[in-house]
Amino acid sequence: MNNFDVVIVGGGTAGLILARELGSFKQKILILDRKDNLLEFSFNTLGSFINLEDFNLSKKVVAQQIDTLVFQSKRVKREIGNLNMYVLDKKKLHEELINSLDQNYVTIKTEVHIKDVLKDEAGLFTGVTDKNENNYFGKIIVDASGTNGVISKKIGLREKKGQLATGVEYNVEYLGEPNKMYLLSGKDYQGGYGWIFPLKNKRAIIGFGTFNEAIIKNLKPRLNEVLKLPLIKKLVKKDNDKVEGGSVPITPVLEKFVINNLVCVGDCVSQVNPIVGEGYKFIFEAAIMASKAIDKSLKEENIDFLSEYETEWKNRFSANYKRSKNAQEKIFKYSNNDVVMDIALLSMRLRSNDRIIKSVSGEYGLEKS
Repeated sequence: MNNFDVVIVGGGTAGLILARELGSFKQKILILDRKDNLLEFSFNTLGSFINLEDFNLSKKVVAQQIDTLVFQSKRVKREIGNLNMYVLDKKKLHEELINSLDQNYVTIKTEVHIKDVLKDEAGLFTGVTDKNENNYFGKIIVDASGTNGVISKKIGLREKKGQLATGVEYNVEYLGEPNKMYLLSGKDYQGGYGWIFPLKNKRAIIGFGTFNEAIIKNLKPRLNEVLKLPLIKKLVKKDNDKVEGGSVPITPVLEKFVINNLVCVGDCVSQVNPIVGEGYKFIFEAAIMASKAIDKSLKEENIDFLSEYETEWKNRFSANYKRSKNAQEKIFKYSNNDVVMDIALLSMRLRSNDRIIKSVSGEYGLEKS
C-alpha cells in the first residue's frame, strides 16, 4: 500500500536528512525522487564551515580540510588562516545519509516523476500522483525537490520562472598549497565570483558562478578564458574537458513554507543563504526544524503544530537572510568593476578575521532560537 505518515518529494540534501530524523522518530516515510541514482549531482563538491558533529556526520565526507582562505581581486589579496573549514564530497555525504536511514521506517522509490499534488474537499493535501498515474498518500506531504520546486511552484510558494545563479567547474591538477582555498572576484568572473577548492592527490575544483543571465549559455568558454589568467595558471593545470554545472534560484527571502499539511524544505523555497551560496548546513538546520514540527503534528494529530517550523526558521534566519540579500544585490551591481572589488577587499582590513569568517560562512548575526 502506498500509504505513509510522510511522503517526501525529493531525495537530495533536504529530503534525506528529513527522512533520517523522521525515521528516528519511528514515522513511516516515503521518499520519491525523479533520478535513478541518488548519488548523481551537478556539482560533486562544495566548500563549507559546517560542524560535522552537529549533524552526526563523519570525517569520511570530507574531500579536503581547509586551514587558509584566500580572497583575491584584480590587485588585492587577503589571506585568513587557522580555519576549520571543509571541502565536502557530496557523494560520500549523501551515501552516509542514505546508509543512516532506518529501513524499517524509510522507503525510497526512484525514477518517479511527480505530475500533481492531490487535495481533498477540505483543502488538505492527501498525496501526489506521478506521470504513470500512480498515487502515493501521506498524512503530511513534503516538497524537498530542490531547485525544481515540483510542488512549491504549483501552489505558488515560489515563482515558476525566476532568476538563477549558474556555475560551471572543472576537476583539474592542483599546483597550489593543499589546504588553501581561493575565492576570486572582479570583472574576469562575469558578474559573479570564482573559486578553487583543493582536493586530495594534488587535484582541485576550479569554477565560477554568475548572476548574469545574458552569458549563461557561454559559461564553459568563459571558464576556459579564466584558466588563462596568470594567477590561475600558477595554481591549476587543466588536464581534461569534463565540465560540471548547476543553478540555484535567486528569489526574495521567503518565509512561507507551510500550507495546511504541506511542508516545503530546502532549495524549493530558497533556503540557501543568499550571499554565501552555502546550502548544506542551513538546509540541514531547516530540515531538522521541520522534522520536529512534523513529528509533533503527527503525534498530536494536529497540523497546527507545523507552523512551529516556520516560526523557528524565521527567528533563526530571517534577519540574517535579508541582510545577505541586500549584500547579494550589491554584488550583482558591482562585481564587474575591478576597482570597486579591489576597494572592497582593502576595506576588509578594517574588520577582524572572526567577523569576516562569520560573514563568509553565513553565520554573522545568527542567534540560536
